[in-house]
Amino acid sequence: MSGPDHGELQTEIDRLRTLVGPDEQDYAALREDLLAARDVAKGAEASAGALRGQVAQLHVELARARQDQDHFQRLETNRVQSTVGRITRSVRARIF
Repeated sequence: MSGPDHGELQTEIDRLRTLVGPDEQDYAALREDLLAARDVAKGAEASAGALRGQVAQLHVELARARQDQDHFQRLETNRVQSTVGRITRSVRARIF
């Protein structure tokens, strides 16, 4: 009596694999892929959080810079108005 040939055995193995699904090595590889993808996602979330922090810090710095700009513009305007006022008073004193 002869046993089944190699082609029949391979066909049966393929049929059983389609019924059972991937083997243990495939599950291990899928798990490694899953863990690697999770680590990449966590890294991306951490980077995004750091960038959000930097954006918030830049907003604060921009607001402070605008306040400083407004303050210096008011100082300059007051200095110019004061100088114009002194010149006007001096000219009026000389004319009148």
